[in-house]
Amino acid sequence: MGLEEFNKHQLDVRTRTDTLAKAIFVLAGGALSISIGLFLNSKTKLSPEIVGYLQCSWVLLTLVIISLVLMLFTIITRDYFFGERWRRSLHKNYDGKVENHKPWDVAIWSFALVALVCFLIGFSLLSMSAILLLEGAN
Repeated sequence: MGLEEFNKHQLDVRTRTDTLAKAIFVLAGGALSISIGLFLNSKTKLSPEIVGYLQCSWVLLTLVIISLVLMLFTIITRDYFFGERWRRSLHKNYDGKVENHKPWDVAIWSFALVALVCFLIGFSLLSMSAILLLEGAN
């Protein structure tokens, strides 16, 4: 695989990452704000079970947003330091030291996995709350 193909692959991965992160941001943020508005303004008395599910889902959906922000910030920080090292090498100020990307990658993947798991569980709990509320209304 040539350098050009590698760069295309990396750009494709970055584009997919951005698209997925944006989609999860929109879904988590929308579900969080809409559900808080709907359930807090509801005239229906909520059972303790539903309240527990709602509270847990709101915490998890908030963690999704925080984790994704931290993930994107970590990517930007890593890329900034990579760019600075590249700039120094272009100006012949590079010390020849090879940067270890593993800690950056571990942090990025950790934030991404936390966001994904929290999103799946939080969204499921939110759906469960709505289902239980409908069952209790009948």
